[in-house]
Amino acid sequence: MSSLQSDNERLRVQVQQLRAHEEIRKRLHGYTRALDRLDRPLLTEQFWPDARVDYGAFYHGSVAGFVNAAMRFQNAMHGTQHLVDGVTVSLSGSTADVESYIHATHLLMDGSGLVQLSVGARYVDRFERRNLTWRLSFRTEIMDSGRWIRIPERWRGLACELPRGLRGRTDLAQRFSLLEP
Repeated sequence: MSSLQSDNERLRVQVQQLRAHEEIRKRLHGYTRALDRLDRPLLTEQFWPDARVDYGAFYHGSVAGFVNAAMRFQNAMHGTQHLVDGVTVSLSGSTADVESYIHATHLLMDGSGLVQLSVGARYVDRFERRNLTWRLSFRTEIMDSGRWIRIPERWRGLACELPRGLRGRTDLAQRFSLLEP
């Protein structure tokens, strides 16, 4: 193999790896967006139909059952925000083992008061590439920290000064094509 062929092959492999990392990152962000916007089709789209999910006592089983459980859980909240970062990807052919750090904020009622459940956790995933597409084939979440914080009545009034995030496809961000799934 000539030096030029060798360089071209290395470049081809690097581009393939970069594409895999980007596609996996987009799936991670699609997952969190789907939870926050209560977008069932978008959530389902991040997984292969035969994927498995293990969230301990919350849920263990097929992705179809998980989507139902996740939508019920998220719908019980007044609002959520899931942020994902610190993504580590280990590629091996058409599979990838991925660890991602997440910070999730959930607003919910506790009795007559509003509380914030703040969670620090990690997604530990297996992604598979099938027909040139990367999707989740297995997901688990590892809880690292959590806090239950009461929100003062005063803050609720102040928070009304900004446009409110909406669940579903009526959210203001849907007006911008760059945010379309």
